[in-house]
Amino acid sequence: MEKEKLKRQNCIWSVFGYRNPGFTLVELVIVVSIISFLVLMGMALLRLQVFKGNDARRKSDIKKIQVAIEEYEKDNDCYPPSEIVVCEPGDSLRPYIDKIPCDPVSRESYYYEPKSGACPNWYILYSKLENEKDGDVIYGLGPGGAYNYVAGSPNAPLSTPGPTPTGGGGSESGYWGCKSGICAGIGSRTECSPNYTSSGCSGQCGTPENPMNECVPI
Repeated sequence: MEKEKLKRQNCIWSVFGYRNPGFTLVELVIVVSIISFLVLMGMALLRLQVFKGNDARRKSDIKKIQVAIEEYEKDNDCYPPSEIVVCEPGDSLRPYIDKIPCDPVSRESYYYEPKSGACPNWYILYSKLENEKDGDVIYGLGPGGAYNYVAGSPNAPLSTPGPTPTGGGGSESGYWGCKSGICAGIGSRTECSPNYTSSGCSGQCGTPENPMNECVPI
């Protein structure tokens, strides 16, 4: 009796354009797929924001270290040796900075490279940014090409040890170009101009504060 009643009710619903309440399997799959996509998109955006926040902290940290290093140089006529520009215990540059900051993720010291010798007259600071789309990213910097962000004294030889990877990973092309005042490897001779066959760009890049001869895409 109940089955006949339900059958008649379904027929009435179908006549007037109504459907039996509930979801079909296909509808459930579509809904779950949409929700999963939105969740993944949200996670990707959140991850990117976290990367940007960490990178902003890194740039701020390096700027603070630079200020302290420059103040040290004013008093000592030399930049500090590498062994004291470390974040643990981090108090070796007092009174110029109360605590040398560590990388916000690895908790390691930023890589500080002064000119060799008893009285360094230039220095370079390296870091690795997480957001690879950051406009300041330059691949292949520092020892082993392990870093992608650099800052230093105005007279520092800011050049990369090897070519910059291109979007597909790249390979050594033997050509370099000036990017933001730094000599960086490029994917090929036709990537941008002017370009050079020496890793120092023949000294034509200027400095990050005063970039020159930027390698413009051809």
